[in-house]
Amino acid sequence: MTLEKRLTEYWQSNTLAAPGSTVIVACSGGPDSLALLDILWRLKEKLAIKVVAAHYEHGIRGQESKDDESFVENYCLEKSIPFYSESANIPQLSRERGESLETCARQMRYAFLNKLSGELGQALIATAHHADDQAETVLMHLLRGTGLNGLTGILPKRDNIIRPMLAFTKAELVEYCYQQGLSPRHDPTNEEIDCTRNKLRLQLVPLLKKEYNKNITRSLCNLAETVSAEEELLHELTIRAEERLCQFDGQGESGCKFKITDFLKEPLAIRRRLIQQLVSRISYGTTLTFQHIDAVLELIAKNVTGSSLNLPDRCVAKISYGFFYLSKKTKKILTSHGTIEDTPYKILELGNSVVLPYGGAISAYATDSLEGEDSFSKTKIYCDAARCGTELVVRYRHHGDRIRFENGSKKLKDFFVDAKVERSSRDQVPLVVNSRTGDIIWVAGLRQTSVAMADKDTEQYIILSYDKGEE
Repeated sequence: MTLEKRLTEYWQSNTLAAPGSTVIVACSGGPDSLALLDILWRLKEKLAIKVVAAHYEHGIRGQESKDDESFVENYCLEKSIPFYSESANIPQLSRERGESLETCARQMRYAFLNKLSGELGQALIATAHHADDQAETVLMHLLRGTGLNGLTGILPKRDNIIRPMLAFTKAELVEYCYQQGLSPRHDPTNEEIDCTRNKLRLQLVPLLKKEYNKNITRSLCNLAETVSAEEELLHELTIRAEERLCQFDGQGESGCKFKITDFLKEPLAIRRRLIQQLVSRISYGTTLTFQHIDAVLELIAKNVTGSSLNLPDRCVAKISYGFFYLSKKTKKILTSHGTIEDTPYKILELGNSVVLPYGGAISAYATDSLEGEDSFSKTKIYCDAARCGTELVVRYRHHGDRIRFENGSKKLKDFFVDAKVERSSRDQVPLVVNSRTGDIIWVAGLRQTSVAMADKDTEQYIILSYDKGEE
């Protein structure tokens, strides 16, 4: 079966686009995206779509980046394909933002594509993610730790983005370019072992193929496809369980309850998913860690009237006379001046979270690459793991606390005054501290100090995130 026929079947079976849709092909000029553009242009009548090409010139490789743009533009001119492009100095922009090149380039590229989508009447965006990308994504999520949702990998369609090439390997796309006489561009940065994905592609996946499973790419893609279908089923079963068991206050925005004996009859998988689903409904977008969910399940299993548990984003779980109640606090609980004592998670372990007394949470995990991470912000920072010490602690302010900056130090009290933090709120601002030296690494939600700040020489990062809920 030809590649074109296989793509047509994949396109139709996944309902990637309605007839008459405009599809923007994101084309870098490499073999993957060039093959995608060429195939969709050939099949545009059969698929009943309009095809345009878009290229984002990021300036990372100097003249070579500009040559990539010219290559794609010339290809489109020869084929009479509508062509759109945009350029930026990503190296400079990434420095200004404090982001990795990969993160900054990705954000700017998708901003351009989404803007173009709007200008073309909400056109779809087609990317050239293929089976090898899928396998690497599943493997990356597996190594970092994930639930079923992470094992679904890259979906064929999400929002306005479609991925028509997930059924094809990189080798198949390279072979297609050769057969069609295409001469795609080559990006040497893809061969640099400077980020997690490149290490997986260049080192781990070849090792797995050689020593363990020569069909590892297909096996991981099959896993993603299987999990995707089962994730969809479990989601539907969880919705039905919610309809059977739960009673909501008003429109379900302020709280809910269920009878514990009925809840405990559900399979463990549904119980875990239902807790997460309810928290997301009560506090839109809030995600619980595995530890949070297990703590809630333990609370329910003990079924002790009057017991409760504070969760992220000021959600609170309570037990009362055989019923479980979930609600969101309208006011924060004031905490005592000093180290957190009313939560078992005052030591911040990598891969875990500290649940704060008033419902917020601070989490930490280590990574050797910032690829795919969000922008640096007041609620998410990147630290140098080697400078963080062997143990992190989350606490509140102590008498005499000072914070260090690149140009000197300052009393924490004076910092709060300068930052216009209300006196009544200062005891509620969590601090992440190197437990060995006592140095404050982060005034969470306000300022990162110079103590463990990542720089160009950082080899491993610790990412700290602060979920403080709604103000």
